[in-house]
Amino acid sequence: MKNILVGIDFSKGSIHALEYAIKLANIIRCDIIMLWVDKQLEPDSIYSNSDQHDYKEEASQNIAEIVETYSPLLANGQLHYKLRRGKVFTEIAVQAKLSKSILIVTGTHGGSGFEELWIGSNAFRVVTSAPCPVITIRSNYPIPTQVKHILMSITTSSETMQKVPIIIELAKALGSEIFILGVNPTSLQSLQKKVDDNVRKVEALLLENNIPGTVEMVKNMDITSAILACAERVETDLIAIMTELEPSESSLMMGPHAQQIISQSSMPVLSIQPQK
Repeated sequence: MKNILVGIDFSKGSIHALEYAIKLANIIRCDIIMLWVDKQLEPDSIYSNSDQHDYKEEASQNIAEIVETYSPLLANGQLHYKLRRGKVFTEIAVQAKLSKSILIVTGTHGGSGFEELWIGSNAFRVVTSAPCPVITIRSNYPIPTQVKHILMSITTSSETMQKVPIIIELAKALGSEIFILGVNPTSLQSLQKKVDDNVRKVEALLLENNIPGTVEMVKNMDITSAILACAERVETDLIAIMTELEPSESSLMMGPHAQQIISQSSMPVLSIQPQK
C-alpha cells in the first residue's frame, strides 16, 4: 500500500507533522511510516546526556506510545515505524526510497533533534535529497480538516512545468482547487509570453482533469515575496514549489528562493525536485 513518511524525534514539531500526515493519509487512503534516526550521539542530539542503550530504549518506548495513541486516528491505513542510524537527511532519503513513499511530511523550525536540521542550509539538503515530494509544516500551523486550496507558481523555466502533474494528482486525491500564480520577475515581453504560455498549458490540464482553478499574473523581481504575499491573500492551504540542487541560468525558481519560502512561510510548503 502507498505510504507517507514522517520524521519523528518526539519534539512538538515532529508530532504535529505526524498529525498533519494522518489528516492527509485519511483522505488519500494510505499508510504512514514514522522514521526515527539514531544520530550516533552527535553533540546536538536530544539524547546526548544519556548512554547509547538508555536513549535507544527510551526512543523505542516513545515510539510505542505514539503508535498506541495515533493508530486509532488513521482510519484508512496502518501506522508503521522504522529505526535507522546515521545522518537524518540521508536516512530519510534512503527510507523513502526503500518504502517507495509518495510523500514525506516533516516539521520545521524547532529547538531540538530533527527540527534543528531545518535551520539554515540543512533544510535545503533534506528537501533536495529526498526521492519524492516533501511537505514541511510549522508546529504552530492549525491543521485543517481539508486542503482546499493549493497555490502553484508558474515561471518561465522549463522545470516549472515538471511539478504540474504531481500537483494535479495530489489535488485530485485531496479534492483541492488550484490557484495558479504566473510570475515574471522581469519587464521583458518575451519572458512574459513564456509565462503566459505555461499558464495556459496548466489551465488546459486542470480543465482536462476537472480541477477548479484560478489564475493571477504578477510582475515582481522578488519571487519569494510574490508567492508568500499571494498565499496569504488567497488563504491557501499549501504552497507548491520546485527546488533546485544547484542554481541554473535556465531556472528562475533557484535554490535560494526555495529555501526562503520554506523558512518564511507560515503555511505548509510542498517541495518538488526537478528531474534532470
